Amino acid sequence: MTNEAKIKSILDTLNEVNEELLALPDDMLLSIDPRDNESISTRSAFMQEYNVQLEDFSAGITRITTLLKNFFDVDPEQEDEESNIGEKQHRDRIVQELDRNESHSLDESFTFKRPYGFVLNDRAYKGLKTWKNLYLHVLNYLYESDPSRFVTVTQDKTWISRRDNPAFSANPSELRVAAPIPGDLYAEINLSANSMVKNIKKLLTSYGIPLTAMKVYLREDRDAAAKSDDSSN
Repeated sequence: MTNEAKIKSILDTLNEVNEELLALPDDMLLSIDPRDNESISTRSAFMQEYNVQLEDFSAGITRITTLLKNFFDVDPEQEDEESNIGEKQHRDRIVQELDRNESHSLDESFTFKRPYGFVLNDRAYKGLKTWKNLYLHVLNYLYESDPSRFVTVTQDKTWISRRDNPAFSANPSELRVAAPIPGDLYAEINLSANSMVKNIKKLLTSYGIPLTAMKVYLREDRDAAAKSDDSSN
Protein backbone atom coordinates (compact mmCIF):
# COMPACT_ATOMS: atom_id res chain seq x y z
CA MET A 1 0.00 0.00 0.00
CA THR A 2 1.43 3.38 -1.01
CA ASN A 3 1.76 6.26 1.43
CA GLU A 4 -1.17 8.05 -0.25
CA ALA A 5 -3.30 4.91 -0.09
CA LYS A 6 -2.53 4.56 3.62
CA ILE A 7 -3.58 8.13 4.32
CA LYS A 8 -6.80 7.66 2.37
CA SER A 9 -7.51 4.47 4.31
CA ILE A 10 -6.89 6.25 7.62
CA LEU A 11 -9.19 9.13 6.64
CA ASP A 12 -11.96 6.73 5.60
CA THR A 13 -11.61 4.84 8.88
CA LEU A 14 -11.69 8.00 11.00
CA ASN A 15 -14.80 9.28 9.22
CA GLU A 16 -16.57 5.94 9.49
CA VAL A 17 -15.75 5.51 13.20
CA ASN A 18 -16.90 9.05 13.95
CA GLU A 19 -20.25 8.55 12.22
CA GLU A 20 -20.73 5.17 13.97
CA LEU A 21 -20.11 6.82 17.34
CA LEU A 22 -22.53 9.64 16.50
CA ALA A 23 -25.18 7.03 15.65
CA LEU A 24 -24.86 5.09 18.92
CA PRO A 25 -27.07 7.40 21.07
CA ASP A 26 -29.91 7.09 18.52
CA ASP A 27 -29.65 3.31 18.75
CA MET A 28 -29.54 3.33 22.55
CA LEU A 29 -32.67 5.48 22.80
CA LEU A 30 -34.59 2.75 20.99
CA SER A 31 -33.52 0.17 23.58
CA ILE A 32 -34.69 2.14 26.65
CA ASP A 33 -37.76 0.67 28.35
CA PRO A 34 -39.93 3.69 29.32
CA ARG A 35 -41.39 1.63 32.19
CA ASP A 36 -37.99 0.85 33.69
CA ASN A 37 -36.92 3.85 35.77
CA GLU A 38 -33.57 2.33 36.65
CA SER A 39 -32.79 1.73 32.97
CA ILE A 40 -33.77 5.29 32.11
CA SER A 41 -31.60 6.74 34.89
CA THR A 42 -28.57 4.58 34.14
CA ARG A 43 -28.64 5.10 30.39
CA SER A 44 -29.37 8.81 30.72
CA ALA A 45 -26.29 9.32 32.91
CA PHE A 46 -24.18 7.30 30.48
CA MET A 47 -25.43 9.21 27.43
CA GLN A 48 -24.80 12.60 29.04
CA GLU A 49 -21.16 11.68 29.71
CA TYR A 50 -20.88 9.96 26.33
CA ASN A 51 -22.08 13.06 24.49
CA VAL A 52 -19.56 15.26 26.32
CA GLN A 53 -16.68 12.95 25.40
CA LEU A 54 -17.96 12.46 21.86
CA GLU A 55 -18.07 16.20 21.24
CA ASP A 56 -14.36 16.47 22.11
CA PHE A 57 -13.56 13.36 20.06
CA SER A 58 -15.43 14.60 16.98
CA ALA A 59 -13.74 17.98 17.18
CA GLY A 60 -10.38 16.22 17.38
CA ILE A 61 -11.25 13.98 14.43
CA THR A 62 -12.13 17.05 12.37
CA ARG A 63 -8.82 18.73 13.20
CA ILE A 64 -6.83 15.58 12.41
CA THR A 65 -8.59 14.84 9.12
CA THR A 66 -8.24 18.47 8.01
CA LEU A 67 -4.53 18.36 8.84
CA LEU A 68 -4.02 15.12 6.90
CA LYS A 69 -6.01 16.30 3.89
CA ASN A 70 -4.13 19.58 3.66
CA PHE A 71 -0.66 18.12 4.20
CA PHE A 72 -1.02 15.11 1.87
CA ASP A 73 -3.39 16.86 -0.56
CA VAL A 74 -5.89 13.98 -0.57
CA ASP A 75 -9.61 13.78 0.16
CA PRO A 76 -11.08 10.28 -0.23
CA GLU A 77 -14.51 11.61 0.71
CA GLN A 78 -14.74 13.46 -2.59
CA GLU A 79 -12.59 11.49 -5.01
CA ASP A 80 -15.42 9.12 -6.02
CA GLU A 81 -18.18 11.70 -5.90
CA GLU A 82 -20.04 12.60 -9.06
CA SER A 83 -22.92 14.97 -9.62
CA ASN A 84 -24.68 16.78 -12.41
CA ILE A 85 -24.87 20.55 -12.57
CA GLY A 86 -27.65 21.46 -14.98
CA GLU A 87 -26.90 18.58 -17.36
CA LYS A 88 -30.03 16.47 -17.80
CA GLN A 89 -28.31 13.62 -19.64
CA HIS A 90 -25.64 13.42 -16.97
CA ARG A 91 -28.31 13.42 -14.25
CA ASP A 92 -30.28 10.71 -16.00
CA ARG A 93 -27.18 8.54 -16.26
CA ILE A 94 -26.42 8.90 -12.54
CA VAL A 95 -30.06 8.21 -11.61
CA GLN A 96 -30.10 5.15 -13.85
CA GLU A 97 -27.06 3.79 -12.03
CA LEU A 98 -28.48 4.62 -8.59
CA ASP A 99 -31.83 3.03 -9.42
CA ARG A 100 -30.16 -0.35 -9.87
CA ASN A 101 -30.43 -0.47 -6.07
CA GLU A 102 -33.22 0.24 -3.62
CA SER A 103 -34.02 3.87 -2.87
CA HIS A 104 -34.90 5.06 0.64
CA SER A 105 -37.21 7.82 1.82
CA LEU A 106 -36.33 10.49 4.37
CA ASP A 107 -38.82 8.93 6.81
CA GLU A 108 -36.58 5.92 7.43
CA SER A 109 -34.00 5.44 10.16
CA PHE A 110 -30.40 5.59 8.94
CA THR A 111 -28.68 4.51 12.15
CA PHE A 112 -25.46 2.58 11.39
CA LYS A 113 -26.04 2.94 7.65
CA ARG A 114 -23.81 4.68 5.13
CA PRO A 115 -24.89 6.82 2.17
CA TYR A 116 -23.84 6.29 -1.42
CA GLY A 117 -25.96 8.80 -3.30
CA PHE A 118 -29.15 10.83 -3.45
CA VAL A 119 -31.49 12.47 -5.89
CA LEU A 120 -33.16 15.81 -5.12
CA ASN A 121 -35.29 17.38 -7.84
CA ASP A 122 -32.97 18.01 -10.81
CA ARG A 123 -29.76 17.14 -8.93
CA ALA A 124 -28.22 13.68 -8.50
CA TYR A 125 -25.12 12.61 -6.57
CA LYS A 126 -23.27 9.33 -6.29
CA GLY A 127 -20.04 8.11 -4.73
CA LEU A 128 -20.74 9.61 -1.29
CA LYS A 129 -19.07 8.11 1.77
CA THR A 130 -20.36 10.16 4.70
CA TRP A 131 -23.63 11.67 5.91
CA LYS A 132 -21.71 14.87 6.52
CA ASN A 133 -21.00 15.28 2.81
CA LEU A 134 -24.57 14.36 1.87
CA TYR A 135 -25.84 17.01 4.28
CA LEU A 136 -23.45 19.66 2.96
CA HIS A 137 -24.41 18.88 -0.65
CA VAL A 138 -28.09 19.37 0.20
CA LEU A 139 -27.29 22.69 1.90
CA ASN A 140 -25.32 23.83 -1.15
CA TYR A 141 -28.16 22.84 -3.45
CA LEU A 142 -30.73 24.75 -1.41
CA TYR A 143 -28.53 27.83 -1.33
CA GLU A 144 -28.08 27.70 -5.11
CA SER A 145 -31.85 27.34 -5.52
CA ASP A 146 -32.62 30.49 -3.53
CA PRO A 147 -29.72 32.22 -1.72
CA SER A 148 -31.78 34.85 0.10
CA ARG A 149 -34.31 32.30 1.35
CA PHE A 150 -31.50 30.03 2.52
CA VAL A 151 -29.93 32.75 4.66
CA THR A 152 -33.31 33.76 6.07
CA VAL A 153 -34.40 30.18 6.83
CA THR A 154 -31.16 29.10 8.47
CA GLN A 155 -31.10 32.16 10.72
CA ASP A 156 -34.56 31.43 12.10
CA LYS A 157 -34.66 30.95 15.88
CA THR A 158 -36.19 27.49 15.48
CA TRP A 159 -32.70 26.25 14.55
CA ILE A 160 -31.46 26.97 18.09
CA SER A 161 -31.79 23.96 20.40
CA ARG A 162 -33.10 23.99 23.95
CA ARG A 163 -29.46 24.07 25.06
CA ASP A 164 -28.87 27.20 22.95
CA ASN A 165 -26.85 25.31 20.34
CA PRO A 166 -27.49 26.73 16.84
CA ALA A 167 -27.57 24.50 13.78
CA PHE A 168 -26.23 27.34 11.63
CA SER A 169 -24.21 30.44 12.43
CA ALA A 170 -22.07 33.14 10.89
CA ASN A 171 -19.64 32.54 13.75
CA PRO A 172 -18.01 29.07 13.70
CA SER A 173 -17.04 29.35 17.38
CA GLU A 174 -20.74 29.09 18.27
CA LEU A 175 -20.84 25.55 16.86
CA ARG A 176 -19.36 22.37 18.32
CA VAL A 177 -17.94 21.17 14.98
CA ALA A 178 -18.40 23.71 12.18
CA ALA A 179 -18.27 23.28 8.41
CA PRO A 180 -18.35 26.26 6.02
CA ILE A 181 -21.44 26.56 3.81
CA PRO A 182 -22.56 29.18 1.27
CA GLY A 183 -23.82 32.56 2.41
CA ASP A 184 -20.80 33.17 4.68
CA LEU A 185 -22.35 30.73 7.15
CA TYR A 186 -21.31 27.59 8.99
CA ALA A 187 -23.26 24.41 9.72
CA GLU A 188 -23.08 22.18 12.77
CA ILE A 189 -21.92 18.75 11.60
CA ASN A 190 -21.46 17.01 14.95
CA LEU A 191 -24.73 15.21 14.22
CA SER A 192 -25.92 11.66 13.69
CA ALA A 193 -27.28 10.57 10.32
CA ASN A 194 -30.85 10.75 11.64
CA SER A 195 -30.30 14.26 12.99
CA MET A 196 -28.93 15.46 9.65
CA VAL A 197 -31.88 13.89 7.83
CA LYS A 198 -34.25 15.57 10.30
CA ASN A 199 -32.66 18.92 9.46
CA ILE A 200 -32.92 18.19 5.74
CA LYS A 201 -36.64 17.44 6.10
CA LYS A 202 -37.16 20.71 7.97
CA LEU A 203 -35.27 22.66 5.31
CA LEU A 204 -37.13 21.07 2.41
CA THR A 205 -40.42 21.91 4.12
CA SER A 206 -39.28 25.52 4.53
CA TYR A 207 -38.59 25.63 0.79
CA GLY A 208 -41.95 24.07 -0.05
CA ILE A 209 -40.21 21.02 -1.51
CA PRO A 210 -42.08 17.75 -0.91
CA LEU A 211 -40.05 15.18 1.03
CA THR A 212 -40.75 12.68 -1.74
CA ALA A 213 -38.58 14.83 -4.04
CA MET A 214 -35.50 13.37 -2.33
CA LYS A 215 -34.40 9.74 -2.48
CA VAL A 216 -31.39 8.31 -0.65
CA TYR A 217 -29.26 5.38 -1.76
CA LEU A 218 -27.17 3.36 0.68
CA ARG A 219 -23.66 2.02 0.28
CA GLU A 220 -24.59 -1.37 1.78
CA ASP A 221 -27.28 -1.88 -0.89
CA ARG A 222 -24.74 -1.09 -3.59
CA ASP A 223 -22.09 -3.36 -2.07
CA ALA A 224 -24.58 -6.21 -1.66
CA ALA A 225 -25.64 -5.89 -5.29
CA ALA A 226 -22.00 -5.87 -6.42
CA LYS A 227 -21.28 -9.06 -4.44
CA SER A 228 -24.37 -10.69 -5.92
CA ASP A 229 -23.21 -9.81 -9.44
CA ASP A 230 -19.74 -11.19 -8.72
CA SER A 231 -21.09 -14.48 -7.39
CA SER A 232 -23.33 -14.95 -10.40
CA ASN A 233 -20.42 -14.50 -12.85
